[in-house]
Amino acid sequence: MGLTIREIRLIEVLLRHPEGLTADDLADRLGVSARTVHRDLQPAGEFLASHDLTLVRQAGRGINVEGPDSARTGALEAAEKMRSEALTPEERRVSLLGMLLGSDEPIKLRALASRSKASIGTVGRDLDEAEEWLAAYGLSLVRKRGYGVQVTGAEDDRRQAMSGLILQDLDEAVFLSGDSAETADPVSAGLMGMIDGGRLRKAKALTREAVGRLPYAIADEAFVSLSVHVALMIERLLRGGEIGMDGEVLRRLRETPEYANAGELAGAIGEAFKLEVPEEEVAYLTRHLRGTKLRQDEELDRYFEGSDLEIASRVKALIHHVSEQTGVALAGDSSLYTGLLAHIERAIHRLRENMRISNPLLSEIKEDYPALFDLVDRGMEKIFVGDEIPEEETAFVAMHFGAALDRGQGNFPNSVLVICPSGIGSSKILASRLERSFPQIRRLNHASLFDLERLDAKDFDLVVSTVPLQIPNDSYVQVKPLLSEEEVGRIRDHLRGKLLGERPVNRAVSESLEVFGGGQEKLRQMAEATQLIAELVDDVTVERHEARGSIPEAVRLMCASLAERGLVSDPKSLENSLLARMELGGIGIPETTLALFHARDDTVTRPAFSLHDFDVPLELEGMDGAPMRVRRTLLMVAPLDISTVALEAISEISVAMVEQPSERETFENGSEAQVVAVLQNIFARYLRDKLL
Repeated sequence: MGLTIREIRLIEVLLRHPEGLTADDLADRLGVSARTVHRDLQPAGEFLASHDLTLVRQAGRGINVEGPDSARTGALEAAEKMRSEALTPEERRVSLLGMLLGSDEPIKLRALASRSKASIGTVGRDLDEAEEWLAAYGLSLVRKRGYGVQVTGAEDDRRQAMSGLILQDLDEAVFLSGDSAETADPVSAGLMGMIDGGRLRKAKALTREAVGRLPYAIADEAFVSLSVHVALMIERLLRGGEIGMDGEVLRRLRETPEYANAGELAGAIGEAFKLEVPEEEVAYLTRHLRGTKLRQDEELDRYFEGSDLEIASRVKALIHHVSEQTGVALAGDSSLYTGLLAHIERAIHRLRENMRISNPLLSEIKEDYPALFDLVDRGMEKIFVGDEIPEEETAFVAMHFGAALDRGQGNFPNSVLVICPSGIGSSKILASRLERSFPQIRRLNHASLFDLERLDAKDFDLVVSTVPLQIPNDSYVQVKPLLSEEEVGRIRDHLRGKLLGERPVNRAVSESLEVFGGGQEKLRQMAEATQLIAELVDDVTVERHEARGSIPEAVRLMCASLAERGLVSDPKSLENSLLARMELGGIGIPETTLALFHARDDTVTRPAFSLHDFDVPLELEGMDGAPMRVRRTLLMVAPLDISTVALEAISEISVAMVEQPSERETFENGSEAQVVAVLQNIFARYLRDKLL
């Protein structure tokens, strides 16, 4: 008879525990829910009956198997044989990696072969592949005769490998569904030997509470990844594995907004599992909170109040690059700008912290959009000098541009709800395809699987999802993010039936994304940008200082100048912010004698831009990581609570540094009048793009 791996494992657990187990006990051992256990008992009972055994369920005693020992032994052997035959070579290798990563002690080769239900020769070949896979995470595989096989390496690298193994095959939709414990089969998902099922469910609940306290929403896939990291942290702490962290990295993470959220989560973990959570583990949680992908919704603009000016300028430069290469005006697409800013800021953090991200659509994007992928890849290399951008990140960025290039090809008459757990990029590309294919769509709402619990599908003319939903099949259409023609046809049929059979609905849910409309709001934003530009140009100065090559002294002089002009209330606070920003990476502009000092501080009264010449060159690090000598510095500062519009406008200055050699030359050697003229040109282009 045909049984799933999960059902076979249930049979094995029951046969190995003649005393019986409750449904909750079985759920914890198998990493599924009690409801799933009850559902799997029927096929398990049929299998046991075929071996002259009886599955008995008794209130108070639980579930057990009755029958002669010989029959029990025969059934167990049959189940084990079925399980070994059910595993594909890839599943066997995943299972092997799970066993090795989950053990801190060496495992004998014969034991690995026995657990894998494979020959020693087969396991030896699997270990060759495992060694290569582990090396990508900085881990080594020790193989010694008489000693066994053991994974060695740093705790952080081990956790990265464990999470990578788990997440590569994890069914996110099932993980996020109401039957939350049924993540995926533990063998194929790489869970075996690494995370206890009960602890995984508790970690998921604690993570959900922590995410609810964040000031921004995260993508469903980010929640899944974060839950797995939290579960791994708990599991490893219980086994004595603690993260080591450099003191400077620890100090930097302490200063981030997410550190307080991580501290609350660590406290809840300590209380739930009776653990002492070291500060390094709080920083570990902080790092993963900061690395989460954001979800596009109405709260995203508020998140940008903390965005870095340099990253904002690089995003603008990337948009300029793609616009020039494609001939499509993208500079005025605020949805593209905010989506890229959300993703790239988190991507830069992941790169600096050596964190990996998975992109299940990578191969599909490279195959279906090769030209766009290559174009974005070249732009990323040009603008993010010195950073090795992995293809997974480039593919996500390409999805944002794909959505922007597709956008605007249709009208929007009706209301649509899009459920897409993969985050901003895939959600947007699906939305854009829908907009292009169905001109009757007027408003698009984006929601996660969590949001679906509080929404009513009847409030929308169309519900489109990239994953199966726990609602009637005739109330939504399941598609892929890269919408196919066949799927377009199915949606047309669905819409036709809706339009013929239903009256317009009362749309009770506020829209989280409107692609067109909002003319009055756009005018308000234009007025804000124009006012900001006028103030920036009026405040521009070129000053000379007699600093003696000391960077702290140079920073002090620049901040004192701003204070004298009433642009900063506490120059010392701004000094600290500027110096702290320098610690994050080089600020010198390669192939020039310029450096861009920039920071945001709550003592800055309004955005300001100024130039400062020094008699003695300053020696500092360039944006490409190379040392350089600087004679003129550009100082760009802004308040912490700067709006998205203001941030976008001021970042145009640094975009010009990258994109316009002639303007860069003026910034390097020009007079105050020449600099003002260049700024006027820069902002004129910006306003023209916004009006188009």
